[in-house]
Amino acid sequence: MDEFLKILSLILISSVKFAVGPPLAYMNEKYDFTWLETNLYAVMGGMIGVIVFMHVSEWLFDIWETLRLYFFRRKERRKLRRKQLFSPPVADANEQFEIHYQYVGSPPPHRKVFTPRTRRMVRIWKNYGLIGLAALTPVLFSIPIGTFFMTRLEKNRKKILLYMFISITCWSLLITTAFEIFHARSIHEILK
Repeated sequence: MDEFLKILSLILISSVKFAVGPPLAYMNEKYDFTWLETNLYAVMGGMIGVIVFMHVSEWLFDIWETLRLYFFRRKERRKLRRKQLFSPPVADANEQFEIHYQYVGSPPPHRKVFTPRTRRMVRIWKNYGLIGLAALTPVLFSIPIGTFFMTRLEKNRKKILLYMFISITCWSLLITTAFEIFHARSIHEILK
């Protein structure tokens, strides 16, 4: 049971903050995984995180859109009711009539399309694209944040999963190999 909890903790840590998982396995004496086991559990955890957060981010965005439409549209409707744009129509009923409107207020301001957050997302996307974003996500960003950005900007889920799998595998191999070499050197220095 103790071994299962170690494996589960490494998988869960790697699913959220991937860059912490493999080093934790080497720096903590409780984890006595081999190089291959560390890579396997880290990649498994990273991909579980990508799949879970891909579905959760879509669900959260749908909830946000529903709430935004409900609350913000209600505010806009109230503002329009308070601030009438046109005068009441004037009509002459004895003969054929035309309705004339006269502006009495300014039209409502257009909603901003680009906020600072969307500008940042577009800048990252333009500079790095899906491949660059997938390559940077496991180490610089966390898996939840990177997956959220990718699902908002790229609709092809298979592409996201493939690029994230390649990125997570490469980073896992690189990190565990570096720690394996560092760990082996430190043992040789201790034995001298």
